[in-house]
Amino acid sequence: MRTKLIVDATDTGASARTVLVADRPERFGPLSHPEAWRILCELARRPDYPGALAKRLRMHEQTVYYHVHRLAKAGLVRVVREERRQGAVSRIFAPSAEAFGIELPGPGHATAPKRGAIPERVRTFLETFTREGGIIVIGSPYQHGPFLTVARDSPYAVGLGLFLGGLAIGSRFSVRLDTEVKAAGLEGKNLVLVGGPVANIVALDLNPHLKVSFDWQQAWRMRSSLTGREYAEEDVGLLAKIPNPWNPEAEVAMFSGLHYGGTAASVLALTASSDRVLRDYAPGREFYRVVQGLDRDGDGRVDSVEVLE
Repeated sequence: MRTKLIVDATDTGASARTVLVADRPERFGPLSHPEAWRILCELARRPDYPGALAKRLRMHEQTVYYHVHRLAKAGLVRVVREERRQGAVSRIFAPSAEAFGIELPGPGHATAPKRGAIPERVRTFLETFTREGGIIVIGSPYQHGPFLTVARDSPYAVGLGLFLGGLAIGSRFSVRLDTEVKAAGLEGKNLVLVGGPVANIVALDLNPHLKVSFDWQQAWRMRSSLTGREYAEEDVGLLAKIPNPWNPEAEVAMFSGLHYGGTAASVLALTASSDRVLRDYAPGREFYRVVQGLDRDGDGRVDSVEVLE
């Protein structure tokens, strides 16, 4: 089974769901039982351990354990964290994806979007990913991490993914939740991180290695050791690329903000303003660009960026 993104486009924007796709219907066999489906839907609302889930659903605890075991064996639920309760370790389960689907054999027949030429600066910036591929890492839509945050950055990951797909390199990327990357030990791959340290726990682990880093000890802000400047505006974002600290042969590109508006600005910096934002990028050197999102047409959404440093 593979994980994909499905995009729901509306007049006001786009949202995305992670989809677990199989090529054989029997892979989703455990979902055919009504009780298993109730359990999965309840875990989608709030991840929990089987004992507490049984009380919420007013089901026998052994029944819940039975179905959770089958769902986990089929890869339809996963452990998102462990908690110690009354001297024992309880495993907290959540669905493995936000949707499930079956692919029919054979090629697709829909017309793919026309692919454009890669702007020279973008091509140079993404050269490692173009050659070797990488993982786009987005924050989990469930409460997770030390701040128990629900990520809201997935629409910007969709925008970035559509941009990469339009440049004929989208197929070289896979998409994973930050919790999945941590659980599978994939931090040493080429990574494209979308979201700041609060929403994306891989970005949180990367933060100490950054020369422009995020600080939340006294006030939520971004601090640059390159210029000594600090930023606290909600729509300030960071576009960065550095060697992967967990594997020097890989690279990490980061699209992060103090809030999700800053993440939107950092994505827009690459997808719409690369000539200006990447003007002094040099391969083999760490790159940091702090940008601020601007709403020039007054519709409440970021549509332009200003380079702050």
